[in-house]
Amino acid sequence: MSVLTIGKSTTSRNASATLAFHQFRTPKSEEEEVDLQKTVRLGIDKADAKFRAKIFMEISSSFSLLGPLRDTRPEAVLDGLELGKMFVEKGAAGARATSNLLKRKQWTPREIHGADEQDLDNFVFSKKAQKGDGLPSQKLIPPGEGWVRHDEDTLVHPKSQVYFVQIGRKAGHYMLRSLKDQRLEDCEAPHKPVDHQLSVSAASASNVRRGVKLDRAVLLNDIPKIARLSLKFPLSFVDTPASAYALFQGLRSAESAQWCAENFHKKLFPLLAEKIHTYETHELQMLLCKTLEALDAELLRSTHAFSGVGAILALVLGNRLVVAGVGHVSAVLIPSKGSPRKILQCTGRLDDTAECERIREAAGVVRENLVFGHLEGGDEAARILAARHAFDILQIEPGGPTDEKQVRSAYRRLALRVHPDKQGEGADHTSFKAAFARLEGAREVLEAMVNEHGESCRELARVLRSEVHTRAGAAALLGLDKTPTWDTAQLAEDGEKACKDLVKRMAKMQSYGPYEQAVAICKEAVECIRRPCTLEALPRQEALLREGLSTGRAMGARDLRKPSPIVLMRPQFGKDVLPSSGSCRLALLCGASATLDMERLAESTQHLARQPKATALRWCLDADRASPCCSAVCVRFESTVAPETPMPLSKKPRTTSGYEGTVRIRHILFKHKQLRQPDPMQRREGSAATAQDAEEQALSTLEKLLKEPNLFLKLCRELSDCESASQPGTLAGDLGWLARGQQEAAFDDAAFALRPNDYGDLFTSSRGVHIIQRLA
Repeated sequence: MSVLTIGKSTTSRNASATLAFHQFRTPKSEEEEVDLQKTVRLGIDKADAKFRAKIFMEISSSFSLLGPLRDTRPEAVLDGLELGKMFVEKGAAGARATSNLLKRKQWTPREIHGADEQDLDNFVFSKKAQKGDGLPSQKLIPPGEGWVRHDEDTLVHPKSQVYFVQIGRKAGHYMLRSLKDQRLEDCEAPHKPVDHQLSVSAASASNVRRGVKLDRAVLLNDIPKIARLSLKFPLSFVDTPASAYALFQGLRSAESAQWCAENFHKKLFPLLAEKIHTYETHELQMLLCKTLEALDAELLRSTHAFSGVGAILALVLGNRLVVAGVGHVSAVLIPSKGSPRKILQCTGRLDDTAECERIREAAGVVRENLVFGHLEGGDEAARILAARHAFDILQIEPGGPTDEKQVRSAYRRLALRVHPDKQGEGADHTSFKAAFARLEGAREVLEAMVNEHGESCRELARVLRSEVHTRAGAAALLGLDKTPTWDTAQLAEDGEKACKDLVKRMAKMQSYGPYEQAVAICKEAVECIRRPCTLEALPRQEALLREGLSTGRAMGARDLRKPSPIVLMRPQFGKDVLPSSGSCRLALLCGASATLDMERLAESTQHLARQPKATALRWCLDADRASPCCSAVCVRFESTVAPETPMPLSKKPRTTSGYEGTVRIRHILFKHKQLRQPDPMQRREGSAATAQDAEEQALSTLEKLLKEPNLFLKLCRELSDCESASQPGTLAGDLGWLARGQQEAAFDDAAFALRPNDYGDLFTSSRGVHIIQRLA
């Protein structure tokens, strides 16, 4: 929205507008002239999927003028500039006549490419009063939203702490505080947002084979709008489109993935708002990594600390795409022309030899493609290699070791079992050799520790054997009450005191390796006591400790990260540039879907290039069926820039049409037994047992229709559960002419986004899963 100052006017046919012009022409004072500058405004209205310029006067609610409907926003911007100029020169009548002329106006590709919506904000025609010293007499207003009053002459942007001087010799300057002395210093102007003329649509899909859905997806197609509505602050200095997406893979349970999905935007948006100047691409990558770290830090302190999560995040600002992730995740960009390219493939897969070796060195165990903190069962060599400390290696009994004799006795008993020369032909001699070497090292360390100070050594052994990830184990180590409670402040304070006392009693062992591990265990016991819990939830939370993790990298999973870093949380990132013409798709994948190769992702969904929901579902169905749950996100980008060679105008064929703003739709409906709302248009109950089954049936049908569109009538009569399928002849499935509001919002959004004869994406309403086609 921009401000116009009218310096010259003529008579208008609109009486209210004419009266307003007379007030403009003869202001009574300089202050009144400033106020009148705020009465005429320009803007862009969005009608369905089209745009049009709008000019109106706040002091005259009866006056409002709209430009013609345009396919793209830049065309509407150009219309708005023309209307504004004519309104200043010839008044409302001139602007109205110009609006009629613009209906036949075809802007050239060069003009459209050069259109900038910021020109509306700068569209000000006034003879600004100047002081004798050449300084402006009126306070300047900076572009963008979010500025608040700092003092009489200065505004501040609270999130970024950038100051703007409104008047005086520094008028128009932007300033930041110096890191050295906190003095205000000049800085560059805020970033001028650029609209890159890309349309964005996104959808997610999941396929649950066993158990429950563990993954969660977040689709934020309009970051500035969501920030304003949910967090009550603007993000007006980012390029458009501005969107963010996340896919969280639940590990062990869905709790951590659900928590991350609910808090993703609360971590990302404030970080993004901290800078109103131009972001470098590497800064955006670091911003996503900080978002992951912030989510992880809070997750580790929460009641979901043992529930792990893998994550992949994507941020789109203009034509720049950055991604970051941790765990078994990947991101692939699939252009409409050319080969797909991998943007990100995170490490952590358990079929990676190097990753498995790292886990073993951290005293973790990989068994059946799962990571565990300790091993139960297996041969003696495997037990020794998985032992967390020297006392476990030698199987020293609780309360010991009493002296060197006990240590040597334990060593001799085990040495006969694991010596490489004592093993048969089928044994893994490499493992037994490594186990024997570790056994000898443990004996040497324990003998030295017992000789140094027996009491400190035994205290160290007690700490190392404690299971501090359970509330009972942590309370026993610290000598505190194990009863679950939500108010843990006093308990945590007592735990810190007990922790210091334990560390003091082990002080004689500082020169030995296990000491640092024991100190970390004491601190972890305090954090376990500090974590709030309830009597009902505690058994379910601690039951997760017995479950393995399917990756070596994850957020949460506290028991596998502290005190020993068996699982790591180290975000990785990637970047790409979206094409300026044509279209492309972004695949965000986790778990089983992340193992699909790029060529298969592209080829299996080539016919679904305009249907992101169907595409994501196809990827899930193509993934390894042995996985209990699989999820994917598909984001589709399409350039809205008009072609350089405009299409010749052709006469439209005469067709039967409805009222303006209506579309004619036919559909195939797939109902399922999980629906609860009565449906008066129901033809039959539906064969699908679940919503997932209905989606799979719909996907199979849509793929057939895209390959052979003429099959619609046949498939509609066979498969559709809507009464409209029983209509005679070519009317099968026909819903007639529909205006907005006649159907549910999801139906309207899908129907009005289609071009004539196009098939839409899969979507779900209260009636079931739909396939729709726009006829006109």
